[in-house]
Amino acid sequence: MADMLGNALSALVSYQRALATTSHNIANADTEGYSRQRVDFATRIPQQSGDLSIGSGVKVSDVRRVYDEFANLQMRNASGSFSQLDNFYQLATQLDNSLSDPELGISAALSRFYDSVQNLADDPASIPSRQLLLSEAESLGGRFAEFSAQLEGLSKEVNARIQSDVNDINDLAQELADINGLVVEAQGKFGAAPNDLLDQRDLALLRLNDLVSIKTVEQDDGATNVFIGNGQSLVLGEESRSMTTTRSPFGSDRLELAMASSPQSPISEVLSGGSLGASLSFRDGLLDTTKNELGRIATALTASLNQQNGQGLDLDGNPGAAIFNTLSPSAIAATGNASSAQLSATIEDISALDGRNLLVQFDGAAWSFRNAANGQQISAWSGSGTAADPFLIDGVSLTLDAPAAAGDRFLVTPTADAAGQVAVIMSNPAQLAAAAPTRSGADGANTGAAQITETRIVDASNPNLSASVAIEFLDANTYQINGSGSFSYSPGAEIVVNGNAVAITGSPIAGDRFYIEANSGASGDNRNMLAMAAVEDSKLLDGGASSVQNAVSGLVGDIAVATRSAELNRDSQENLLRQTRENVEAISGVNLDEEAANLLKYQQAYQAAAQATSIANQLFQSLISSFR
Repeated sequence: MADMLGNALSALVSYQRALATTSHNIANADTEGYSRQRVDFATRIPQQSGDLSIGSGVKVSDVRRVYDEFANLQMRNASGSFSQLDNFYQLATQLDNSLSDPELGISAALSRFYDSVQNLADDPASIPSRQLLLSEAESLGGRFAEFSAQLEGLSKEVNARIQSDVNDINDLAQELADINGLVVEAQGKFGAAPNDLLDQRDLALLRLNDLVSIKTVEQDDGATNVFIGNGQSLVLGEESRSMTTTRSPFGSDRLELAMASSPQSPISEVLSGGSLGASLSFRDGLLDTTKNELGRIATALTASLNQQNGQGLDLDGNPGAAIFNTLSPSAIAATGNASSAQLSATIEDISALDGRNLLVQFDGAAWSFRNAANGQQISAWSGSGTAADPFLIDGVSLTLDAPAAAGDRFLVTPTADAAGQVAVIMSNPAQLAAAAPTRSGADGANTGAAQITETRIVDASNPNLSASVAIEFLDANTYQINGSGSFSYSPGAEIVVNGNAVAITGSPIAGDRFYIEANSGASGDNRNMLAMAAVEDSKLLDGGASSVQNAVSGLVGDIAVATRSAELNRDSQENLLRQTRENVEAISGVNLDEEAANLLKYQQAYQAAAQATSIANQLFQSLISSFR
C-alpha cells in the first residue's frame, strides 16, 4: 500500500506540473517569441524488494522548450535582411518620387527652359520672349534649389534614423546583459534552463539583428555574447557596451558611429545589415551619388549657358552677361588638423568632372588622393598645390593657402553642394544675347560662284573677335587675308580668323572678296540663341561623351533602377522571412488544439492518480481497522 500510495502521489505531482505547463502554453499562445514547452516524464528509481524490483512511480525529468536553434538562426538572419532592404527601399522611394515626377522633375524643368530658348530664337527682338526665358531660368534654378533642399531633408531623416537605431541598440544591449545575468543565476542555482528567459533573450537578439547585423557566441555558463562590425563587442556576459554617434570631422551635418568607450575611432564603415546598415548604405551610396550628380548637371548646365550667352550680343549690342551665378566646389579641412592650412577649389574642366568626393591627405612627405566613398586611391592627378602649380584632379583645381602638416586631411566635394547654389543673377531681359557678335558676307561686285557661310565663334575671348577681316582671292585657288599672305583654297574647309570660323564653297575667281565684321544693329539675329538651344544636346560631360540631357536621364534612370531593384529584393526577402517564420512557428509555436488534447489527457491521468490515491488510502484504513 505504501508503494501504491507513493506511486499515486508521484503521478499527482507530475501531472499537476504537466497541467501547469500546458496552461502556460495556452496562456502564451499569442506571446511574441514564445516557444511552447513540453514536459518530459521519467520513471523514478525502483525499490528493491528481495529479488524483485518494484517501481516507485513517475517524475518530471525536464520542462524544455520545443526549439530548433538552426531554424531560429535562419529566421533571425532573414528578418535582419528584410529590415535592411525595407528601410533602404523606403528611403530610395522618397528619392525616386522627388526626381522622377513627370511634371515637377528636372527633365520637365529643363524641357520648359529650352522651349523658352527656342521661343526667343524664333523672335529674338521680343521683350516678352526674353522675359519668359528669364522666368523659366529662375524656375529651373528654383527646381535645382528645391531638389537640393529635399536631399538635405532626406539627409536629416537618415541622421534621425541612425540616432534612433543607436538608441534602440543600446537599450537592447542593456536588456540582453540583464537577461544574461538572470540566465546565469538561474542555471547556477537550479541547473535547469530558464525557458521563458531564453525566449526573451532570443526575441531581443531578433530585434537587435533587425537594427544591425550581429554575431553571437554562447558561454559555458549560459550567457550569450554579442558582437557587431569587425568584432566590436556589444554584450559581454552581464556587461553591455554602448554605441554613440559623433559628428564627422568634415561637417556637423553628418553622423558617424563609434563605441562610447572609443568615440575617436569611427566604426561606420564596418557596420552592415539591419535598418542601421541600410541607412548608412543609402547615405554613403545612392544619396551622395545623387547629390554629386545633380550638382554636376547644374554646374555643366549653368556654366555652358553663361559661356554661350557671353559669346553673343544683347539687344544693346553689348556682349551677353552671365545668366546664372558661378557654382563653386567645396574643400573642407578636417577638425583636428595640425596646421591652419585651407584648400580652395575651382572648376577647370567641366568635361573632366567626375562628381565623386575626394579625400586629400598629407603624410608629411607626400600627398594622396582617395575616393571618399570607397577609400580607393586615385593616381590620376598632378601639381603641388601651390598657386603657381595647383593640384589638378577630376577637372578641379586645388590650391593651398599655407603649408600643411603631417596628418592634415581635406574633403573636396566638387559638385555635392552645387545644385543648392543655382541662382539667376540676370535681371534685365535685354541682356540675353540672341545675336552672334560677328557676321560674314560677300562683296556685291563678286563675279564668281563662291559663297561664304555665317561666322561660327570658336574663341569668344579673342581681343580681335569683332575686327573687320577681308578675304580676297588672287585667283581661283589662292586667297589672302587683310591684304597679306597667300593661302591655298580648299572648298568647304574652315578658315579661322580672330576667333571666327567661316567656310567658302563654290568657284571663286580673281578679285572676289568676302568679309567678316562686327554684327552691329542685328537685333533680329538669332544665331547665338540657336547655339544656346543646341547646348541641351552638346556633349559637355564625361570627356565629351554625354550631354546634360543624357546625364539627367541617366540619373533619373539609375535611381529608378535602384528603387525597383530594392523593391524586388525586399519582396523576395519578405517571402523568405515568411517561410522561416512559418518553419519556426511549426516547430515552436503553440497549437491550441494540441494543447487542449494534452490538457484533457493530463486531466484524466491526474484524476486516475487521485483515484489510485483514494484506493490506497481505503486499503490502508481497512488494514488499520483489522488490528483494532
